[in-house]
Amino acid sequence: LLPRAHPSARHSAVDWSDPDLDSFPTFEKAHVNEVVMQPGDVMYLPTNWFHYIISLELNFQCNTRSGGEKLYRKEINDCGF
Repeated sequence: LLPRAHPSARHSAVDWSDPDLDSFPTFEKAHVNEVVMQPGDVMYLPTNWFHYIISLELNFQCNTRSGGEKLYRKEINDCGF
């Protein structure tokens, strides 16, 4: 994560399209799910899950945040959320 005071503090410091594995060696062990969505599809991501989006065509996205999860709250706070 970027430092807490950074304007994008909730975001990963890793460039997911070209990760620097020398600076972020554990990123290589990240678990990945790849999803190709179709018109009308909806995706739910739990609170604090990282995601990386590549648009294959012109599209529209809308997101919202729902409530806070108490599970792993200490770890999340330690990361800077």
